[in-house]
Parts: sequence; C-alpha cells; structure tokens
Amino acid sequence: MTQTQKEMMALVGACTQEAGNNFLIPNELNDEFSKIITAKFNLFNEDTQEKYDLIIEKTPGDFIKIYEKLTEKGIYITTADSLTDKELFANLSKLFYIVLPYYYIEDNGKRKALVFASKKIHPTADLIRHRSDFVKDTHYYHTDIHLASFVLPKYIFEQIKDVIKM
Repeated sequence: MTQTQKEMMALVGACTQEAGNNFLIPNELNDEFSKIITAKFNLFNEDTQEKYDLIIEKTPGDFIKIYEKLTEKGIYITTADSLTDKELFANLSKLFYIVLPYYYIEDNGKRKALVFASKKIHPTADLIRHRSDFVKDTHYYHTDIHLASFVLPKYIFEQIKDVIKM
C-alpha cells in the first residue's frame, strides 16, 4: 500500500465519521489516524467488537457481514478496480444508502479507485472540517483533495449513475 493510498483510505473515512470512534482497519493504516490532531480513535486490527463506525479493507470482502458489523452510521471503504466498477458499486448499493467511488493519483501519475459506502454519512456533505483542516504531516491528503476526489468527469458519471447512490 502506498502512502497516498493509506492517507486516502484512512483520512477520508476518519474525517467524515463524527458518530463514533471504533475503527476496524488494516495494520498499516494505524499511523494515519494519529495525523488527525482534533480526535482520537479506537483502532482494531482484528475483529474484536460487535459494531464498528468505520471498516476499511484493502480488497472488497463479504458485504453482508461488513454491513452487519457497522453501526447505524457506519462507513465502509475499500478498493475498486476502476471508477467504473459497476459490479462492485451495484453490489454495495443493494445494502448501503450511499455508495460513491473516489480516486487518488499516485506519484507516478496513475489514477487509482476507491469506494466509499455508508449507511447514512455522505463523504462530502458530512465532511468534518475541524478534522480535515487540521491533519498534520501528510504527503497527499488535505481538505480540498478530499472534496475533489469525489468529483468525476461527466463521461464516467454517466457510465455508473445507475449503480451508485449519492
């Protein structure tokens, strides 16, 4: 996982989750949450809780189990094959209220896709500015990148508008 990917998975999730602080995440994301100076989180690298406010997976898992493990305002973030990964978005849309792809650009210029799925929280409308504006020592992430990463070109939006939820 690159530094850019770590930041975009961890910080997008943490800067939109106001409701709670129990996060189930991959080990390599632990340090990213310490960059947020206005909040503290309970980080779990193994499934030890009944409910989580944020679950991040490096690759998509069992969506029904994930959905059941999330609180009523829970967020799920994972990778997507592309910004037009219709099968992934359609499967998530069967369960989640909000399903939106977003992306980051690697140092080599390649665009990589992620997906934000939530039971209630919207990744841009519910952005917590007092968190996102005070993230320290990042390589890529900042508030404007957070917002811009969800803006898609019209030709991509047209391809996926029937399988995403905004």
